[in-house]
Amino acid sequence: MIEQTDRLALAVPNVDEAATGFNTIFDSIIIDDAVDTDANARRVTLQWGHDQLELYQPKGPGPVADFVTGGKRGLFAGGFALADPAAVAARIEQAGIKVTQQGDRFVVYPEDLRGTGVILSPIVERERVGLMDKIWQITYTVPDLEESIAFYSDVLGVEEKLTNRYTSKVWGYHGAITWFDARKGAGLDSLEYLDPFEHEKAAGRFLAKTDGIGGIYMASVHSDDLPQIRERVMSTGGGWQESPNAVSTGFIHPRRTFGLLLGVMYYHEFDARRPTAENPDAWNH
Repeated sequence: MIEQTDRLALAVPNVDEAATGFNTIFDSIIIDDAVDTDANARRVTLQWGHDQLELYQPKGPGPVADFVTGGKRGLFAGGFALADPAAVAARIEQAGIKVTQQGDRFVVYPEDLRGTGVILSPIVERERVGLMDKIWQITYTVPDLEESIAFYSDVLGVEEKLTNRYTSKVWGYHGAITWFDARKGAGLDSLEYLDPFEHEKAAGRFLAKTDGIGGIYMASVHSDDLPQIRERVMSTGGGWQESPNAVSTGFIHPRRTFGLLLGVMYYHEFDARRPTAENPDAWNH
């Protein structure tokens, strides 16, 4: 079963520009530059905090080119780490979804899984690089909350994990979060679902752009260096927005992060109000 969020993958027109942009804000570093023959793309990998960010530039026809030319946002895939990636890959295949194996990792392209690309890889402990700490949440926008929770929980093998429901009147959606380890003090690693009911707001507009299918809407990270990240964003072109309903939380506009809407916050703030088995409705308080 899935245990961690550990990477994001973006489809971009120019990987050199994107890598420079991320490294300028986060002090991330390039650790790999290779041709991904399955995706028919150049793939540049950044070490980004304890996790990784993969940037794909299409070299010709293929899933990355289809994503970029289709006018999609940059978030091509979300990555999850686990002890046995092959076991979850097999579950996905049993559901009739195409899986591509690349060594010890497995990739599902967005076109094959409701616009939500997935990368499954083994758990690896990495040294922190730069200002970011960890990716803690990957967020899907979906057309039917309960059906989507049931579908993804089944194919990803997290049906026994704690999932809490909530409603955001500020952002206009019904939401749910599946926590991979729902204990105080554990990692915040989780998968979030947003089902918009106010379609003129951001999540609703995103769902409309996907023709109502849905996709990966955003991701969230935590870092004790949040003030420095905020300053980097503001001093290099702007695009930082403070959250209206959480202390010391902000969002980086996708124009600064190559199609990635990114939430940045402190770990302790969200750990303090996370749902647990003893208090599953804490998110609504």
